Amino acid sequence: MELLFENRKRVGENILNIIKDNGYTKSSFSRLINVSRPTLDKLIRGEVDNLATFKTHVQKILESQDMNEEELMNYVPRYNTKKELVFALSDNAPENHALNSEARDIFGILEDIVHMYELYYN
Repeated sequence: MELLFENRKRVGENILNIIKDNGYTKSSFSRLINVSRPTLDKLIRGEVDNLATFKTHVQKILESQDMNEEELMNYVPRYNTKKELVFALSDNAPENHALNSEARDIFGILEDIVHMYELYYN
């Protein structure tokens, strides 16, 4: 597990590929493994810095996918990965601006729709 932790970014990319290959949305996958959506996003980005937390969440993923650590580390996507969508974001927001919870939920749903589109129409 320590090797996976040292390679968090790669593991995160592999988790995202598992999600895409199996037709999950991030929301449905987070419910499947019983991890919050923001935590799943941190795992995917390789931003979980606590080894114990990382182990707990990765173990849930391994169990849900009937995989071992080596298979996760060396995961090969079933489909050729397509170029990621690029979004242009405005940087005109005030410095301390934060989305309210309703806006975060809506953007999460929109992100799921984009992922569904990628799965079925690309």
